Amino acid sequence: MSVAATLSTGWESDLTAPEDIKAFYIPVEWLDHNPDNVREDYQLDDAFCASLATDQQVLINVVPIPDDYVRAEGEENYRFWVTKGNRRLAGARQVGMDRLLCLVDLRKAGDRAAQFLDMVVENDDNYRRGLTAFEQARALFEARKAGAKITQITKVTGRKREDVTAAITAGGLSEQTRQAAAAMDYEFDIHELSLLREFDDNKEALAEIHKMVGYGRGVRYAVERVRNDLAEEAEHARLQVELEAAGVRITERLPPEAVRVSTLAGEVEGFDAEAHATCSGHGVFFNPYNKTSVIAYCTVPDQHGYVRPEPTNSPLSSSAEGKANDGPARKVVIEGNKAWKASAAVRQEWIAALLARATAPKLVWPFVVGQLMAMPEPLCDQLGGAPDGSLYRKLVGTARAEAAAAARPGKLPLLALGPIAAAYEQQMTGTKAADATWRTDKWSPCKRTDAAVWLKFLAQLGYPLTPIEQAVADGVDYRGDNPAPEQDLADEPDVTQEEPDDDAAEDGTDAVGVDEDASSGPDEPAEPLADEPASEASYPIAA
Repeated sequence: MSVAATLSTGWESDLTAPEDIKAFYIPVEWLDHNPDNVREDYQLDDAFCASLATDQQVLINVVPIPDDYVRAEGEENYRFWVTKGNRRLAGARQVGMDRLLCLVDLRKAGDRAAQFLDMVVENDDNYRRGLTAFEQARALFEARKAGAKITQITKVTGRKREDVTAAITAGGLSEQTRQAAAAMDYEFDIHELSLLREFDDNKEALAEIHKMVGYGRGVRYAVERVRNDLAEEAEHARLQVELEAAGVRITERLPPEAVRVSTLAGEVEGFDAEAHATCSGHGVFFNPYNKTSVIAYCTVPDQHGYVRPEPTNSPLSSSAEGKANDGPARKVVIEGNKAWKASAAVRQEWIAALLARATAPKLVWPFVVGQLMAMPEPLCDQLGGAPDGSLYRKLVGTARAEAAAAARPGKLPLLALGPIAAAYEQQMTGTKAADATWRTDKWSPCKRTDAAVWLKFLAQLGYPLTPIEQAVADGVDYRGDNPAPEQDLADEPDVTQEEPDDDAAEDGTDAVGVDEDASSGPDEPAEPLADEPASEASYPIAA
């Protein structure tokens, strides 16, 4: 339906056309910047120019050049000065547009004072307000719903396809989720807002994100934490249902008389761990540090030929109790494991965006050269195989050595940084042992001091460190994400279980008479962050 068809007959007679303002398509070669224009930098980014070339959406205000104006060389063809829209004129020249739709304002011809005031009113933030991320998302969502194609939206708005897709996703948030996001008092960008779609109308998840954002944590990190927690809860529930369906006894912790199946496999010759499921003493409990890790035990280990160690004069239980005080409290360990995993996901996403840039920040070359001269352990251990790993593909993509020949000089430092980034990230997150990098009391293949060098470098480039990353960079203990001193996790009493010790399974200390918590199983973090295949559980359900 045409616009004319929607209007009643004679609509033109109801409108008044000003005699001193006319709209025309004017050739760009007739237009010049007002010589009194105060703008020094037009900031012509690619998105703005692309949008202007596709569809000029805002009219330009111009005034005729006075007849008595003395023109300089090259100004002979100019007939109008732009009073509002000098940035659009500069963009039109850059992309080679032939003409622009202009309003010729005869009222302000020769009125220099009015032209200066126009510059202020046109560009002052007190008069102009850009759309918020919520408003942009809703507008693009409604445009898509009204029939606009993604390619059309990208051309008209000058936005990248991934930005438009994120905006449309965010625009589809429910009213309840939009209200929850607005209550966070956080300056969202389109991509951060789109992340909330997976938690649409999940009040508990949104409340948890709100809480972390209130602590000053970024939305991307908060989302990753909540996403991981939900996945862990879902996997824990699935495993519990599967175990119950198989008739497996589940207890909250290791019973006093029990010995872990892993200990029996190491101590008893010929013991078949997988066949132990038929034993009358068979049972399992969930690792208190990772609810998706199932640990099997036997309450009748003597029937399998297990010989309990003789009591000694050394106070084993006291040693175990003392060991609990050597490291962080259990709540800190649980919090830290989750925080380290979420931080790695957010950090590696940021690194991938950094390495995709066309030009490297100035700090990259000195860092790369310094690292190759010093060759710290992460590079010695991982650099040679880094380009062949899945983590390298995640961070760098498919870039290979031959890409350097065709790269611009500004890109070369980033190509050189790629293998170094993959080496550090693999050493810090690629294995179960690497997940302990944040710990001060546990071995990791990446020294905390080496991880600190990498994290400090990323921070210099603009990466916002999470609390656990900041603790590693500063060389201090991580004490939880909550900044409130009265809620510091490290100060809370640990009244549940001590963290399982990897060595306890092999030394027989889970026998009767010894503190059961000292042998409750190895700390098995959640699924690996990179390169390590994830298993469904530490214990096969059917075994």
